[in-house]
Amino acid sequence: MRVGRGLAVACATVTMAAVTAACGGDDGGSGGPEVKPSANSGQGPVKDGGTLVFGQVDGVTQLDPNKISSAAQTQLQTLLWSGLSKWAPDNSAKPDLADSWDHSPDFKKWTFHLHPGVKYHNGKAFTSAEAKKNFDKVLAPNSTAQVAAKIAMVQTVSAPDPATLVIDLKSANPELPTDVIDVKMTDVDDIANVNKTANGTGPYKLKSFVPDQAVELTRNDAYFGAKPHFDGIKIARYADATAAQTALRSGDLSVFGSVSPDVVKNLATDGRQLLTATEPAAYVVWELDTKSAPFNNPKAREALSYAANRDAMMEAGYAGYGVSTPGNVVVNPKNKYYDQALPKHEFNLDKAKQLFAEAGVTEGAKLTFWTKAGSNQEWTTIAQILQEDLKKIGITLDIQSNENATWSAKFYPKGKQFPGMLAANYVSFTPLPDSYALSWFEGSQGTCECNWAAPKEYNDAVATIESTGDGPARDAAFKTAQEVLNKENPIIVLGSTAFLSVAQGNVRGAWVQAEGTLHLEEAGFAA
Repeated sequence: MRVGRGLAVACATVTMAAVTAACGGDDGGSGGPEVKPSANSGQGPVKDGGTLVFGQVDGVTQLDPNKISSAAQTQLQTLLWSGLSKWAPDNSAKPDLADSWDHSPDFKKWTFHLHPGVKYHNGKAFTSAEAKKNFDKVLAPNSTAQVAAKIAMVQTVSAPDPATLVIDLKSANPELPTDVIDVKMTDVDDIANVNKTANGTGPYKLKSFVPDQAVELTRNDAYFGAKPHFDGIKIARYADATAAQTALRSGDLSVFGSVSPDVVKNLATDGRQLLTATEPAAYVVWELDTKSAPFNNPKAREALSYAANRDAMMEAGYAGYGVSTPGNVVVNPKNKYYDQALPKHEFNLDKAKQLFAEAGVTEGAKLTFWTKAGSNQEWTTIAQILQEDLKKIGITLDIQSNENATWSAKFYPKGKQFPGMLAANYVSFTPLPDSYALSWFEGSQGTCECNWAAPKEYNDAVATIESTGDGPARDAAFKTAQEVLNKENPIIVLGSTAFLSVAQGNVRGAWVQAEGTLHLEEAGFAA
């Protein structure tokens, strides 16, 4: 699952209900002019003080930053924690705990120069030895950290002096500063108490945590970067979208994250701001177990791709904020690296029926659609479209909705068996040329829950992407990787989406990362 908008997350956070009634309705809008979405909240003078309340429908279940179990947690990644580097709005890496870095000519040795005098929230000094502990933990053989896939080329990490971290690689990586962004630094020696202490080096520190309900943060006055503006930030879980909408209208909520597109136009009124990424880099997908019948047969996967009426599904589920992905790859069709020559998997029930039959899925067969209850109602809407279409070719689709933990436990992490099942999911990646979207499927390091054994051709292409700078070889590898995904269909990609949030008009300095994270670390209320 993509966890971490910024990591690839198999954790749905988007609450894009297509059926108004399903998300509680929304008839309380002011009917004012439509608000255009922006990647940044308003500019202007900012005052210190106040508490920002961020509302979401899914809860945070644990706080280990390198073992994210839900995308609901990703909002905390830039508030409690720091990495060697961090995202800039243009999807490049800029200094964070490392003031600078340099590399050998062959991109196989990287040296990071750490900011002096940084301390964890508990007062313990952060040094290169501490950074090494975090890298070693992420790269341990039994690690479940998804970011491990992004830094799988790391050979050794050493700390020659307290301010210098050296990373030696097994293979060249010209993009290491972006790949290490999601390795968050925490006091590994105190990791057993992470849900109580959450010792990081971020601009805010933990005040209280009630799993699956609320996380309260307070300003870290010893933060090594620019002074945070808010006195505190509260991440609150609401029982459903209706409750969150009511709280936003009353002013109890400062920001409502992952807003359903069918209600967002009525919420983003009365001076409120509609925030979304400039380039949609999140994907609506169905994950399949490619090790179990029937989807261990590539023809069954291809059949399902042709049975998916992407245009109808994206229209019904995403109210114009989604883009169909006919090439069935995790690359936005508007991205310049998307291969426009890919064969299109256009909706074709006759072809789907033929391919299903060749895979042994004949009339009377039954499949299961595994989705969530209480949020992501748009998935159910999409499932109902598929259910009606499969019915026309004699296949029954049983739609099962489950609460968040039960839903994710069925297929996450990679390695679980879920035969005959379509696991609805939402994954998000930094746009290409970042390599993680494609390395998510790669060899033994990829963390796709689809259990797909990528062919050598694919793994070689990803290796080229990861080890080669801009140029013809890399461009060719991008095409090859997409061609293999288009042919093999390890998952079904319906389309890419825009992650939507609504903020009160007085929120300043917030911005949205491409894959959806709303950055609040430098935000404040208007002066």
